[in-house]
Amino acid sequence: MKGFTGPQGAGEPERRAGRFLAAYAERRKAIWSVALWCGLSVPPLLGSPTDLTSSTAWWRLGGLVLLVPVVAFRERYLPLAWCVGAALSLINPWYSPALFAMSYLVGRRKMPEPPLQVAIAVGVVAATMVTTGMKSGHLTTWLNAAPLLVGAVTAWLAGRHRHQRRELELAGWQRAQHLEREQQLSVDRARIRERASIAQDMHDQLGHDLTLIAMLAAALEVSPRLDEAARTTASELRVNSAQAITRLSDIIGVLRVDASQEPAPSLREDVTSTVDRARTAGMLIELKRRGLDLPAPRSVEEAVQRVVKEALTNAAKHAPGAEIQVLVERLSDVTRVAVTNEAPDSPPHDTSGSGMGLVGLAERVRVLGGTLTARPLEHGGFEVAARLPHSSTGTAQSPGPADGGGLPGAPVSAKARQRAERRVRRSLVAVVAVPVAATAAVTVLMVGYFSRTYESMTLDTDTYRGLRQGQKWEDLRSQLPDQQVNPRSAVKGPSIPEQASCRYYRADGSGLFSMGSGVYRLCFTDGQLVTKDELREK
Repeated sequence: MKGFTGPQGAGEPERRAGRFLAAYAERRKAIWSVALWCGLSVPPLLGSPTDLTSSTAWWRLGGLVLLVPVVAFRERYLPLAWCVGAALSLINPWYSPALFAMSYLVGRRKMPEPPLQVAIAVGVVAATMVTTGMKSGHLTTWLNAAPLLVGAVTAWLAGRHRHQRRELELAGWQRAQHLEREQQLSVDRARIRERASIAQDMHDQLGHDLTLIAMLAAALEVSPRLDEAARTTASELRVNSAQAITRLSDIIGVLRVDASQEPAPSLREDVTSTVDRARTAGMLIELKRRGLDLPAPRSVEEAVQRVVKEALTNAAKHAPGAEIQVLVERLSDVTRVAVTNEAPDSPPHDTSGSGMGLVGLAERVRVLGGTLTARPLEHGGFEVAARLPHSSTGTAQSPGPADGGGLPGAPVSAKARQRAERRVRRSLVAVVAVPVAATAAVTVLMVGYFSRTYESMTLDTDTYRGLRQGQKWEDLRSQLPDQQVNPRSAVKGPSIPEQASCRYYRADGSGLFSMGSGVYRLCFTDGQLVTKDELREK
């Protein structure tokens, strides 16, 4: 029980800290929500104070109430919050900050929006457009919605740019952590290579010295000049030397564990010397050379010597007494070496070994850009062959994914980071260029529309002056414009005659962007012109 209470007591402060952080996050979220609601409520409250009446006040109050769920559920139901902001903006442009804020949040979102919420949002916005168009005209509704669309797209692009910028920053930190891990791995590989170098030196120096000591002790053991006590001492020395060689092999195996790349030994002998030493030990070897008598790069000569040495060692161990053929072929740009042994007459006595010799040899050949093959032959023999190009000498090739050189979960590469940076720059350009282009397009469309509308409701001054009271509507109909000015836009003038129907036209020469332009009013009674007046437009 005591062993259980310890961890439970130790976990209680962590749980308290977790509850405190969660409560703090909730309070902070609530404060931000209240601040956002207050910020979105200011434009509707302060906008157009002259138009504030009892009916419009209720409409504004209802809009402010609808802003509460927009702010409260902007995280879980962002498409629905966006559609409420869009609908309010179409009804009253003073609610457009809510639309822009929700569009910005949509651009910042990483996860895709639920399809059902998106469908509901599109339906609500479309219904609002249709309802507003039925009240004030569909064309007017579309023209009023064009600036809102430009602002919403701008806010969405800004949020998208912020999201991509954040992703790039996170990728940069991940890249830095990956480089730190790679640096640590490089240090570890350097240590392993140093251990392998130490192991190679011990093998070359101490192993050779201990072998000489054992040979000298064996010679003293059979020397007739020594007495029995001296020969016993020499025998013990030989046994201890053999044991030391065994322990040295074990130590070398420990030092060379996981060595990804052995250090290149100094070139102390060539292929001929290696073959001669093996022949001295009793191996039956035939050495053949073909091709050009040209020197090869030093690293290629070292690799050829290592291939021959490793292959002879394996043949001596696994095929004792078998005949061996060594073929070295030298061309102008490549060197080929092949060591082939026949089937052994009797099974080998010692087949122990780690099998890492050929693995390390294959790595050495691969680093030089070559290939190594080791395969059994049909008649029971074995062949080790290598192809070493001269042009790739000294160029270490990084292993690909198939060689295990890649790191799982590694972040983006330098090229991927450059692509991400270009994507962020393009999004920043889009944040500026798209609104400008969209605003220009909307301005051109609106100017073209109003220019055409202006021409279709403008009455020529000479035509107006030529009108006389008593003229019939049927005679004047072809001379008058097709469309009229809204009567509410004209300043109140002389009273309208009883039972008269009046038509309003823009005065010629007032201009599209002129302030306070003239308005012509023509009143008809029973189809005859009774009055004509020149008014001023509000």
